[in-house]
Formats: sequence, structure tokens, C-alpha cells
Amino acid sequence: MNARYILLALVAVLACATSAVAQSVGPHTDKTVNSRTLAVQAKANDLFESRDYDRAFTIYRHDLAPIGDKYAQYTVGYMYLNGLGVAEDAIMASAWYRLAAERASGEFLLARDQLLTGMSEANQVRSDYLYKELREQYSDAVLLLKLIREDYRMLSGITGSRTTSASSPVLSVDVRSGESMDASERVRRIQSRIESRLAFMARTLAMSEIIVDADSLDIELLQAQVDRYVTTITDREESAARASDR
Repeated sequence: MNARYILLALVAVLACATSAVAQSVGPHTDKTVNSRTLAVQAKANDLFESRDYDRAFTIYRHDLAPIGDKYAQYTVGYMYLNGLGVAEDAIMASAWYRLAAERASGEFLLARDQLLTGMSEANQVRSDYLYKELREQYSDAVLLLKLIREDYRMLSGITGSRTTSASSPVLSVDVRSGESMDASERVRRIQSRIESRLAFMARTLAMSEIIVDADSLDIELLQAQVDRYVTTITDREESAARASDR
């Protein structure tokens, strides 16, 4: 059995092994959105298992991958690699695998490394270009920054000073939960969401320069940090290092 078919067998096993553990889209969304997302994921998985690859690819690529679903991003890569529902393209597959491995999940790292290290230098450079394009749109950092900006604007509307605490007893309805609460509680919840997302960036994405404190948030500094994260690509070197260790 040649190396290509060994690789295809490996990624097929990984697709099954990771489907149950990699469905979460992380701290990007609230419970209502996650509930809807689970239904879409189930639909895509059913279509894939029934070999309706065209429809499955459309859902994985256009509905799930853009919201940070790492399993969907991995599956898009798998479908590119094998020409399922889309023209076969190993370089594009590698770019999606790299995006799926952003959170350093062991299964996705292994699949990424297997594909990358078997490519020529020229194809790896092409993969870099495609991967950077995907990161600019669908990286966890980019998606989280959009949500943090939304919360930042909400705080400004409530307090007039963004993250400064509010003391107004006036009740209002939280647009995400539908609950009635006073302004100080809304501020507390929004700040908690911001800090959860900042913590995810700092820890899971290894953006160690980020300060996990809503009161200290500088949104333009955070934008610069995300821009730097998206354009700094080191995973090829990491893949090569791991390959040499095995």
C-alpha cells in the first residue's frame, strides 16, 4: 500500500474518531445558536454518511466552517483531499486541515502534519497562501474579535463609557437571553463574555500578550494583536519538528 493510501486510511479513521468530540464551535456562540448548530451538524453528517457529498460539502463549507466549527473545517479538507462533493485538491485540503488544527487538537494536528510533511516545498508555499486567506476569515481569533466588538458596543450603549460599571436600577431585556435585568447585571454578563473570549485567545490560541480583563480592554490594541496572530504562520515548522521526532 503506497503512502497516499495509508494517509487516506488514516484520515478516514480520524474523521470517525473526532466526530463526537470536536463538534463544539468553542466560546463563539450562546446556547441558542449552539442548539441550532447541532441540528445543522447532524444534517451534514447524515448527508455525508449517505454519500450525498455535494449537499454535505455545501453545509460543512458554507454553514459550519465559517462559524469556527473545527470538525467541519477538517471535513472540508478531507473532502478536498478525496474529491468528495468538490474537485480533488490536496493543497486546498492542507489549508483547511491547518485551520482545523488551530486549537492544537491532537487528532487534527496529526492529520495536518501527515499531509503537510508529504508535500513539496512549492506546494507548501501555496498552502501557506491559502491558509492565510482562510485564517483572515475564519480563524477563532477573528471570529472572537467580532463578538467582542459587539459586546464592546453594547457596553458603550449601557454605560456611556464602555466597560465602566453601571449602577442604574432600570430593568432592560438582554437581547441574547431574553431575560429582564438591571443595567449593572447586564454589564456584568457582557464583561464575563468578553473575558471568557479573551481567555480563550490567551490560552487555547496561545496569544499570551492578551490581558484577560474587560475593564482594561483596548479594542484597537486587540485588533492589532489579532492581525499579528493571523499573519504569523509557524505551523509548517512545528509539523516538520514533530515529524523529525517520530
